[in-house]
Amino acid sequence: MGRTARSSRDLPHPKPVQKIQLSEDAPTYRLIAAGLLLLLGAGALAYALLRLLAPEAGWKAIQASAAGGPTCAEEFVFLYELGADGRSAGAEDRALSAKYTEVCRKAFQLFHTNESFEGMVNLREISRRPNEILEVDRVLWRAFAAVQEHGDRTVYLGPVYARYGDLFYCTDDAQLTDFDPYLSEEVRQEYAEAAAYAMDPRHVEVEVLEDSRICLRVSEEYLDYAQREGIDRFLDFGWMKNAFIVDYLAQTMMEEGFTHGCITSYDGFSRCLDDRTLGYSLNLYDYERSAGQPVQVGTVEYQGPMSLISFRAFPVDVSDGQRSYQLRDGEVRTSYLDPRDGLCKNAVASMVCCSDSLSCAEMAMAAAPVFIAEAIDEGSLAGLEDKDVQYLYCQDKMLHASEGMLAVTGIRQGYVLGGP
Repeated sequence: MGRTARSSRDLPHPKPVQKIQLSEDAPTYRLIAAGLLLLLGAGALAYALLRLLAPEAGWKAIQASAAGGPTCAEEFVFLYELGADGRSAGAEDRALSAKYTEVCRKAFQLFHTNESFEGMVNLREISRRPNEILEVDRVLWRAFAAVQEHGDRTVYLGPVYARYGDLFYCTDDAQLTDFDPYLSEEVRQEYAEAAAYAMDPRHVEVEVLEDSRICLRVSEEYLDYAQREGIDRFLDFGWMKNAFIVDYLAQTMMEEGFTHGCITSYDGFSRCLDDRTLGYSLNLYDYERSAGQPVQVGTVEYQGPMSLISFRAFPVDVSDGQRSYQLRDGEVRTSYLDPRDGLCKNAVASMVCCSDSLSCAEMAMAAAPVFIAEAIDEGSLAGLEDKDVQYLYCQDKMLHASEGMLAVTGIRQGYVLGGP
């Protein structure tokens, strides 16, 4: 067949094996080598995990840690664009989270009305120590100074908020009569009596002193009344609490150099920190009583550093369960209480206010008499514009806007932008 056996000389010959005797007398070298391999492997794995878990540049919701105790962060959303100024996204995220956690915990403690905290004079402690000069944190000192400057009396409705707030934990309309002044004449009278004291500076007033000191002045008559009625809360910022908190959070972030984001509370207070030309938006809602539900009727678009408030006298999502209660007949109870009589009121179903010069708290105190009323007053609206507050409200499917109101887009069919 023409085939021949291959000569053994043509087959490959492996090289002789060189035998190396490992010494059993020196195991240390092998342990060192094994340890180095383990360290290299662990380092490579850690690096891979860090690369996998490290945040990328771009928009992210900044979180606050609850490891050191509760914070107010669950009531806010802090959106921030990491790495926008060239910094490491991971390092910026860590620095942001640490500072945000710190200020959210401090705000939670300072504005707490039911609990005291060691080494801190908060709202609870001030209420417990009337007619005593106290040194407080500058955050609270500035808040009371602003209240004094604007003459707002909401903070003195503490006794009413202490009881009325339980209304939002009711699960059935039958439970409302213990808290709802619109359903119980007795409750209405009690709220009116407490509100009369709250409105009178002769009976209750926070005196703002120098060097971060204040004094809650309470008359003997009011103290006697409080003792008879079991009142131990004279102060409560009520629906405005998060306005003061979001201002504190925003100011601190900007002072730390974090200016590429926006902080918004679940109850409608927003502070945009961004001085770039990026566009932001805020939804405007209306309440359709017949359907018993909210509808989005437009979007307010804005850019640059801005304070915004979205007043709404109806729930939009589950988070509003802490500030509103919807009855079976479609009526809604909210936390917007009139300090003159302790009744919740709203002139319109929804209203958006914005300003590039005022803080949220300043704007809230300016807009409160307009929104928390029986009806819209044209004179009060003009007063808002004089204070550099622009507004947009919805009434009878008409969107009423101030002359300088920001752009409104996506207007729902059946609604019209204009009106007096």
